[in-house]
Amino acid sequence: MSGTIKAIPLVVLCALIIAVPSVWADWVQDGVALCTATGYQQAPTIASDGAGGAIVTWQDYRSGSNYDIYAQRVDASGAVQWTADGVALCTATGDQEYPTIASDGAGGAIVTWGDTRSGNYDIYAQRVDASGVVQWTTDGVVLCTKGSAEPTIASDGAGGAIVTWNDYRSGSNDDIYAQRVNASGTVEWAADGIPLCTATGNQHWPTSVSDGAGGAIVTWDDGRGRDDHIYAQRVNASGVVQWAADGVALCTAGGIQWWPKIISDGAGGAIVTWYDERGGKNDIYAQRVDAAGHTVVATLLQNYASTFSEDRIAITWTLSEIDEGIVFHVERATVSDGPFIELPSSAMRRDGLSFTFIDSDWQPNMSYWYRVECQIGNERKALFEMGPIATPALPLTLYQNSPNPFNPSTTIGYYLPERCRVKLEIYDISGRRIASLVNGEQEKGRYAAGWNGKDDGGRSVVSGVYFCKLAAGKETITRKMVLIR
Repeated sequence: MSGTIKAIPLVVLCALIIAVPSVWADWVQDGVALCTATGYQQAPTIASDGAGGAIVTWQDYRSGSNYDIYAQRVDASGAVQWTADGVALCTATGDQEYPTIASDGAGGAIVTWGDTRSGNYDIYAQRVDASGVVQWTTDGVVLCTKGSAEPTIASDGAGGAIVTWNDYRSGSNDDIYAQRVNASGTVEWAADGIPLCTATGNQHWPTSVSDGAGGAIVTWDDGRGRDDHIYAQRVNASGVVQWAADGVALCTAGGIQWWPKIISDGAGGAIVTWYDERGGKNDIYAQRVDAAGHTVVATLLQNYASTFSEDRIAITWTLSEIDEGIVFHVERATVSDGPFIELPSSAMRRDGLSFTFIDSDWQPNMSYWYRVECQIGNERKALFEMGPIATPALPLTLYQNSPNPFNPSTTIGYYLPERCRVKLEIYDISGRRIASLVNGEQEKGRYAAGWNGKDDGGRSVVSGVYFCKLAAGKETITRKMVLIR
């Protein structure tokens, strides 16, 4: 081939340019038809295909005898990708109704539905890949055969899904159950699912979202009280519920709350919204619940901060107003998602609307996360979380005694960076040893010793300046103290 470039006639070049379609040309006014088959197509639901398009599923009456489940993929330009009028996911006998869908993370989707092929109302699911090829058993994998309805689905983040539904196996009221199915179509938890809520009354209309860690957060309309309210539960990847038995209350206000919807908060928790009749008409409310199952209350919180000094971590917060019956709880963890351990409340101080919690029980070269919760009556809610707060590596350290000046006693803190022999002694201003507080081997760590202002013979010493001397290994540190009688 020669290197000569031949000229293209201008008219041909213009024709080529004109012939190139817009990338949005397939989207048309009033919408793109995904299915126009005979019979009714109803109850569509949709999930992203991960590439700018979507996969839509619906219940389909084209057979003229019962509803089946079909699906279609449409790409980012509005072009349908699969068989005209959709791919059949289930055409079993009986009705298949009210499908819901979740992405499988690989361009395809997992669809679940209510199914009457057995004469009972069961829960089935099917996976379809990005090319429109079904991946599991013909007509779907059975998840529950105990009398079930209203399935909802959330991705498990591993190619499978967690499916949740209304369950009537008790014979007296609807409960909430769930099942996990993996990417190969194998159910992972107990046969027919695990209970998320079996409280008295009816639990309806569950909806769910991934918790970002292989599990799911599920919310529902709950009739255990006089009116229907909103509850939620978190279940982990192994099928173990994470919050209080039968779920945590997100709203128990007067009137009826129903039909909740849910999204992830991006931090292991969720935000839930619902219809609310507390005002005598239908209003819309929402609530956030964190990864630990605590509803997040921040409306009265003005600010919060942390500070670190040589011997303490201080957590401070300020409110705009306060209920005088409020009680605060401070919890600490060494990893971001816990477990959180409650710290002694004696370390908390109040100054008007400002609060300070002093954590003196920390270790060097660590990271800590803190959660502050507020409690009014029996209701306890998260106020804020913060972290990580990193503590530095420390050399041998002798802290200033506290209080100082003191009468009649004081506390002396110190830190050992390694196991060694330790002497902690008190001297007067002339250099005479007055008392020996510690003498022996100690492991690495933080320690505190008290001095009661007496010598080794048990006699009270006079007011004046004294010195605390720490000898550890080959190092010695001294601090001045003042005793005032």
